[in-house]
Amino acid sequence: MGVIEDVIADIVREVGELDDGPLGHDVPFDEVDVDSLDLIEIAVAVERHFAVRFEDAELKGIRTIGELADLARARGAVAA
Repeated sequence: MGVIEDVIADIVREVGELDDGPLGHDVPFDEVDVDSLDLIEIAVAVERHFAVRFEDAELKGIRTIGELADLARARGAVAA
């Protein structure tokens, strides 16, 4: 995983109250019990961390950390 994926995985762990175990970039959010409200909280945290902005419609199709990372990159997120 890349740096952006690592940051998002950490956010997912925090919001979803998940263990520190591996969280692959292609694991669907619903498989780790991240619901739609959690996804909104995750998206807001990603927006704040990377100083990017997502449209609500863009988030509806997001199912994995990798997809959210790709969207963040498309919006200008840069790994620091």
